[in-house]
Amino acid sequence: MPTENRVTMTKTPEQPQSGPLEASSEVDLRLEDMSHLSAEEARLLRRHFEIFTETTNKLVTAHQHLQLQVRALLEELEQKNRELESVNSELAHRIRETEQVREFLDRVIDSMHTGLVAIDVDGYVTRINEAARVLLGWEDQSPSQFEELVANQSQRILPAVSDWDQAPRSGETRLRKRHGDTLLVRYTAVPIAPSGGEQTVQRGTLFVFEDLSRLRLLEEKVRRASRLTALGELAAGVAHEMRNPLATMRGFLQLLPSEYEDPGFREECSTRLIREIDRLARLTESLLELARPVRPDDYETDLKALVEEVLNEQQEALQVEDIRLEIHLMQIPPLPLDRDRIKQVLLNLIINARQAMAPGGKLEVTLEPRPEAWGAEDQLTLLAVLSVRDNGKGIESHHLDQIFDPFFTTRDEGTGLGLALCYRIIEEHGGVIRVESTPGKGSAFTLYFPIRCEE
Repeated sequence: MPTENRVTMTKTPEQPQSGPLEASSEVDLRLEDMSHLSAEEARLLRRHFEIFTETTNKLVTAHQHLQLQVRALLEELEQKNRELESVNSELAHRIRETEQVREFLDRVIDSMHTGLVAIDVDGYVTRINEAARVLLGWEDQSPSQFEELVANQSQRILPAVSDWDQAPRSGETRLRKRHGDTLLVRYTAVPIAPSGGEQTVQRGTLFVFEDLSRLRLLEEKVRRASRLTALGELAAGVAHEMRNPLATMRGFLQLLPSEYEDPGFREECSTRLIREIDRLARLTESLLELARPVRPDDYETDLKALVEEVLNEQQEALQVEDIRLEIHLMQIPPLPLDRDRIKQVLLNLIINARQAMAPGGKLEVTLEPRPEAWGAEDQLTLLAVLSVRDNGKGIESHHLDQIFDPFFTTRDEGTGLGLALCYRIIEEHGGVIRVESTPGKGSAFTLYFPIRCEE
């Protein structure tokens, strides 16, 4: 019976298996009986088994390394998932906070009593609050473009797109309501600055406005009350001013029957009566001028030319009184002024200055454009500033608060209505008149008119 040749392959038990190819043991080739094979065949067979063993061991090692990498990747994936969950949780928290802030700001904006409209750089309305909707009649929908709200298309309201860093633009204008009516408002247009570090153009404009209709009604009520008060004071002043000449006239008329034959009495009577009648005529004329309405918007007056005209008319009187005239006049754009009424103011101020100076005095008249704080909000505005200054006797400090009151005068022959009339005329032109005076050194009356700058 022939001898049995067997070839077996075993593993050395260095480590237990954890899988089909997870054993770290090397494969060991054992040839129990290869006597029937030739030496060459045995060598080749042994060589093949060595290659197989080496390859198998490499596969086992590679598999183990791969498993370690997979395990590391799984751990890294779990860590990333935990980090992502944390980031998502933080992001969700911030989104909730942002939504809460946005909701709060929306409630604040819609709770405002003033209107607010947000406009992008192309003029489209991106936000309009509740007050603006109610004031302009857009309760159920929003206007598309801001120009739908502007009544005067020629008036520049919004800042230029390139002027993101300029000061807010403020003023008064009329807005068009949805159904055609207009609303007088006071507004402020604020450019929205670029975000981040951009230094290019603005991102849009915030247009905030308030209804002036109620304010105008309240102002009218105040004006009516002031007019009634002024009317009472005026009536009292008129009664006082008329009482004196009437008393004089009555006295002469009472003496007329008994003293008529006296030539001296007749001469004095005629002279005094004419004087008192003239005084009443001047008083009546001043009262009529005080009551005559001003329509400044119907005029475009060259103020420099008007001042030169008045000074030319006064030149001869100034020379006779030996008063030196100094003139500094700059050109001013045409203003909406009633030429005749402003001329009346200038004449009154110059005549007052002449009467306050002795021979050898100096009268200085200046006109210049000057930016100054103006209005209730002290907004910087270009003004026409006209000043009439003398070096006469001046005005006592305790009289400065009274000089524009009707019937206040420090001269026996005056009616006390000249400066009151000047004050009213300037006020109705939208201007201001101010006085500065130092006793013994002179007085300066200054007129201020806003200049309408072309956009």
